[in-house]
Amino acid sequence: MARRRLAIDDDQDGARERILAAAFEVFAECGYDGARTRDIAERADANLGLIKYYFDSKERLWKAAVTRAFAELQADFAAGLQPSDGEDALAWLERLVRHFVRFVARRPGFMRLMNDEAKRDSPRMRWLADRFVKPMSRVVDAHVARAQAEGLLPPMSPVSLRYIVLGAAGLIFSQAPECKHTTGVDPTAPTFADRHADALIALLTGRGPPNAVRATVTSPRDRSARRHRRFRRASSRHSPCP
Repeated sequence: MARRRLAIDDDQDGARERILAAAFEVFAECGYDGARTRDIAERADANLGLIKYYFDSKERLWKAAVTRAFAELQADFAAGLQPSDGEDALAWLERLVRHFVRFVARRPGFMRLMNDEAKRDSPRMRWLADRFVKPMSRVVDAHVARAQAEGLLPPMSPVSLRYIVLGAAGLIFSQAPECKHTTGVDPTAPTFADRHADALIALLTGRGPPNAVRATVTSPRDRSARRHRRFRRASSRHSPCP
């Protein structure tokens, strides 16, 4: 039996990874119930029997595909998101937002799969949340609380803030066809992710994107005071007095 398994592994070099990549795409597009292992095998250009051989069942294949996607997300964060000495919480969160936006731009299926699983109470949702979402959320929430304590982020519920950011970061990429059809903006364009991250960071922090003119909402009193200051500056430029 061991000799037979070794032969299969040697003959199917790379098939397991292809199956995992294809499975994640199909689960994201069709949902768990709508995904068929036959379609996954076809997209992976692999023998259908290899899914049974490597993963035994559709559920185990789903778990392996989700684990692979979260491993990629965690590796992406770990590459540059360890707080530096002296770095404030806001700078860390800005980098976190930027890396997450880039990730979901590359992997729009990630948000589609998460949204599909999160909308119903099921063993898969609880497994996914307990194994991946809760541990990552605890780390992020600690930095959010620190930034809020320093007055760097709005004083709102960390839970509300987390879901606001998740939606703002990923929705446009998971609904890219609708966005392009409705607005003419293509979220899959190479430079769009960074510009979207700039906009989200500006929304969260009140800081405008680099080299951008900021539009602010002012009260009538503020606008009156601003006009008065402009009038005084103009008068002083034309005044004969030194």
